[in-house]
Amino acid sequence: MLQLPIVAFAASSVHRTCLKGTRETVLQTIWHWADDDTSEKPIFWLCDIAGSGKSTVAMSAAESWQEKGVLGGRFFFSISSNEASTTEKFCSTIARDLVHHIPELAPHVAGAVKRNLSVMRSSLDEQFKTLITDPLLCRQGRVILVVDALDECKSASQRRKLVEAVSTAVRANKNLKIFMTSRPDPVIDAVLGPLSIKSKLEDRLHDVRHSDNIGDITIYVHQSLDGILSKEKRQKLIDKSNGLFIWASTACRVLSDYTSLIPAESTYNRLVSMDQAGAIDDLYSLIFERVAFEYHAVMYQMLALLLAAFEPLTADDLDDILKHAGVEGSASALVRNLGSVLTEDGTTKQIQFRHPTLVEYLRRCSSNPTVEAHNK
Repeated sequence: MLQLPIVAFAASSVHRTCLKGTRETVLQTIWHWADDDTSEKPIFWLCDIAGSGKSTVAMSAAESWQEKGVLGGRFFFSISSNEASTTEKFCSTIARDLVHHIPELAPHVAGAVKRNLSVMRSSLDEQFKTLITDPLLCRQGRVILVVDALDECKSASQRRKLVEAVSTAVRANKNLKIFMTSRPDPVIDAVLGPLSIKSKLEDRLHDVRHSDNIGDITIYVHQSLDGILSKEKRQKLIDKSNGLFIWASTACRVLSDYTSLIPAESTYNRLVSMDQAGAIDDLYSLIFERVAFEYHAVMYQMLALLLAAFEPLTADDLDDILKHAGVEGSASALVRNLGSVLTEDGTTKQIQFRHPTLVEYLRRCSSNPTVEAHNK
């Protein structure tokens, strides 16, 4: 078992579970699907735009199913991690999870590996069958696997093959269910779209026509900014989010940043004066503008290093690179000043981007001089 490689990326370092009292309607829909043993739809696909809160819902679902003893494993794809943006270690990571969450499967997974020592060189569908599907046949009860942000798997062919493998697996094992999330993706839709075995919940997390979406953001903003902004101003911020949770949560972190020398009122005025409601790029631009101009050059150099790194860097790693490059910068100061968009994992000490929309924003800035000049 120890020979099976795993992805080191820890979803808990950047994702949290839903705030109590939020996403209740969506979660109830998911619980009903998970508990319905008569359903002929073993795949649940939560499909929504970037920043709508899919990963937060996935974290809540995984935590709940772990407490109930039905979670088999989870894999959170991430474009900020080389390992977590491919399927190369997907099956082995899930297999290790199976053993962790369902110890009775340990001899079956170990036996599968022993019978096929070169399994990691096999095709994805063969790995899935050997390491996941076949061992699960020895389990009588329901097992749920969580696959988050499948669209962040960089290879279109890998996304397609994984969805095909998942579809084959649930047909072979009636006790297996798969919960997956993604942005709208034509590759995923081409495989899952025609299938009758999937339940799809689309555009449910951000559509302002659903009153509970705005209600969830209202709860979050009022709890996060109580004592920082007046109730009236908090409400204006809620309206400005336009139903996009990542905008609201990032704005709240900026406004509650006690290390900033810029008054919260000043930042609030900039936020509510933005031309387009829920425009996450404009929010990221504001965050970088708040850093003193004389530090912009080194800040962008450090962000470029984090962006280009094969895997997330620790603060010490980044400081060492800066030292050898002759750049006067501090990784800890970077995280401290950009805490609304960066986080340092308490266990691994790796610096993580809080959301993939930031990675995409920075890449657009680096590849488009017009965007870069505008935001600098």
